[in-house]
Amino acid sequence: MDIRNCIAELLSLHDCVIIPGFGGFIGNYSPARIDPVHHAFQPPAKKLLFNVNLKQNDGLLANAVAATFGTSYADACKLIDEFSEDCRFVLKAGKSFVLPEVGQLYPGNEGIIYFEQDQTANLLPDAFGLAPFISPPVIRHSSILTNNWNLASQGARQPGKRFVLPRALKWAAVIVLPIGVAAVIGVTQYDKITANFANNAGLLTSVFTRFSAASLVEKKEAPAIHHTKVVKAIPAAKTMSPPVETRTAIRYDDRYAVIVGAFRMKENAEKLVAELQEQGIEASIFDQSKTGLFRVTIGTCSVQSDAKQLLASAKTTDFSGAWILEK
Repeated sequence: MDIRNCIAELLSLHDCVIIPGFGGFIGNYSPARIDPVHHAFQPPAKKLLFNVNLKQNDGLLANAVAATFGTSYADACKLIDEFSEDCRFVLKAGKSFVLPEVGQLYPGNEGIIYFEQDQTANLLPDAFGLAPFISPPVIRHSSILTNNWNLASQGARQPGKRFVLPRALKWAAVIVLPIGVAAVIGVTQYDKITANFANNAGLLTSVFTRFSAASLVEKKEAPAIHHTKVVKAIPAAKTMSPPVETRTAIRYDDRYAVIVGAFRMKENAEKLVAELQEQGIEASIFDQSKTGLFRVTIGTCSVQSDAKQLLASAKTTDFSGAWILEK
């Protein structure tokens, strides 16, 4: 089981991937660029930064490890803890730790950890596999045109001789004339061209607006009023006997919450909440994670033991993948 592969895959889909207890990687969009000196063209890419202060478990890596290796969420957390300990051990020994397609971490002075990104891998899906390339400069030979112009001038000054345009100039006129017409049209119709480009360039819009600084800011949504309802207990299966009524409260200032789903689209989270409420299960969107996932809860607790008891009850039903979020 190599957790490093999960990290590279998650970074291609998300802006932030945290290794609990060790640090986190942050991805920022880098546009396409041209090096005028070396005539090198670089496609758009995702630039990565490493922050040792991002250590809190947001559940993203743990869920990916559990789904990839077919383990429970708790076992996935243990594997991640062992992976973090291995990273720290290698760095303390003065060696570098390599993450495939991501880069390498190496120790510095006073315990500082440095990160160098792998320049051979592009983790931006919107780059569509474009690779950097070098276009050699175009060398223009002006001697031929200069000689032809001199011959034309001499023929025009000689009386009694018919001026004949050289063959090279004829071909030059055929090539240059359409380019000049296109340039004039481009200048005069610039506003219309840019308007059509803005309406039809959905592909470029997805490339140049996918990442922003706001995408890394944590957003939380929670109603200001706490509510308590009498609801039915979580059914163990669709065919089980009628559930027993219990009292469950969802309080957004509680420290622990039992999460049964996390969605990138808010509509999907609201759909799950509606389905659970139709079954008599109290459910609500608890918050939005730093990576933009809307997390659905079926109950909150201020005491950890109560949260574990609610989690155990949820796992005996259809929510085998439920887990506890600690604020």
